[in-house]
Amino acid sequence: MRNYQVISADGHLEVPLDWSTRVPARYKDKAPRLVRNHDGTEVWVMDEWTRDNVGNLYCGLPYDKYTAANAATYHFPDGSPRPGSGGPAQRLREQDADGLDAEVLFPPVYGQGLMRKMIAKDRACYLAIVQAYNNFVAEFCAAAPDRLIGVALMPETGVADAVAELVRCRKLGLRAAALTMWPNGGPDPRPQDDERFWAAALDVDMKMAPHGSFGGPIKPYEGVSREGAVCASGALGWPCTATIGRLMLYVFDKFPRLRFYFAETQGAWLAHALNWMDEFYLRWYRFHDIHLKKMPSQYYRDHCRFSFIHDRVVMQLRQFIDPALLMWGTDFPHSIGSYPDSRRVLDELFDGVPDEIRRQVLVDNVCEFFDLDPKRELTPTP
Repeated sequence: MRNYQVISADGHLEVPLDWSTRVPARYKDKAPRLVRNHDGTEVWVMDEWTRDNVGNLYCGLPYDKYTAANAATYHFPDGSPRPGSGGPAQRLREQDADGLDAEVLFPPVYGQGLMRKMIAKDRACYLAIVQAYNNFVAEFCAAAPDRLIGVALMPETGVADAVAELVRCRKLGLRAAALTMWPNGGPDPRPQDDERFWAAALDVDMKMAPHGSFGGPIKPYEGVSREGAVCASGALGWPCTATIGRLMLYVFDKFPRLRFYFAETQGAWLAHALNWMDEFYLRWYRFHDIHLKKMPSQYYRDHCRFSFIHDRVVMQLRQFIDPALLMWGTDFPHSIGSYPDSRRVLDELFDGVPDEIRRQVLVDNVCEFFDLDPKRELTPTP
């Protein structure tokens, strides 16, 4: 019987969708379409906008053969899909080749950055595109929902739309949702509006799994604002720390059961941050009139999880980081990934680490967060 031994908590669905067949007919000409250039590279075109594949379709190439020409196409010259760009059966076979048992699958790198351009021009079309993507994710993952764990994309058009899509995606069988902006659709929190979304997420048991972070950039050291000070306490160059600072102020105390998984943040920085943010808070809380119910590091432990890829220091610093905070991922098929050598890489990353901690990071933490059964017999590869 096969069960979970290694779960990648960070993969991506980089698939050349035929969007025209997935949106209502009236939006067919506005939906994203893949265009092949004369040099063989491919770009996404949506109405008046173009989005390159940004050179991130590594797809398991040896790095000395990874070039701008072959990193911007989903296809081999014969038209067949490259690794990480095919259907669910191909993806399961790639898991086997890489020594994985399951993946958490995030949206493609071009995704929301291209889609959001449609909001101002045709909001209804934008929503149809987001819904079409989430329908695709649900269909893709239905082939093996215990091994293909899809993350829905949330719209940026306001709380009502976000709540409706959250609930719809949960009914489709998806377990998690990736915010790119705050639930109100903007770069900054609006606590009274956003609370409808957090409550709905708990009501339907939808996991919060932003990739990297969400919301817009903030400048935590500007002025002496209460919000800026809290965000500054964790500001170490990682975008998620400022977002988590705002969650401390506006969300965590009101929704104590709500948790977030910030994918692809790496993890070694936590060894310093968990100490530094408490030190900062104790020195400055009176000056900035900040009165948190917990120490900042405790909010991290109670509400946040993070994943690393080629972070060769994080497990060496595990005595300063609770391993319960950590997951691991390949980022496949992106350029920082480890496919098809993940098992060898894991042996390097976990060299000298006790088996129970390795199991905790590679399996148990992922199962606990996403409500997976660590003992179940897994769907076989076709």
